[in-house]
Amino acid sequence: MVDHDIAMLAFAKLAEISQARQQLLPRDKFLVLAGAEACQAGLPDVATLCRDRILAHNPSHLLKKFDSFAAALTSADFQQLLKQLIRFCSFERAELLLQGLGIDVRSAKSDDSRAEALGYLEGDIWESSR
Repeated sequence: MVDHDIAMLAFAKLAEISQARQQLLPRDKFLVLAGAEACQAGLPDVATLCRDRILAHNPSHLLKKFDSFAAALTSADFQQLLKQLIRFCSFERAELLLQGLGIDVRSAKSDDSRAEALGYLEGDIWESSR
């Protein structure tokens, strides 16, 4: 069973890394995955930040049709997108990618996963794409 907090952290970290490398398409994919995991973890503010980051780069993204990430998760269209993104990068693959970079999200996970994820998603690095 997937720990949604850890999965959210993994995808948020991959989004941050993609942002640093100016790889915007993978970044948005990781943000969708992080936002979905944040919803599952009961962290709607993290999901909202993921949604805002995606829409800042791609204002016509499917997420625009929904008031929140949680609302998007109830849509069959969004569920189809999410399935495609999970095929793109499952949590297990995300964990392996991070381990290849010397990052272990399981040991890096703090008691406050919300604060750690927000730290990944709120840094100055995000201003370079605007």
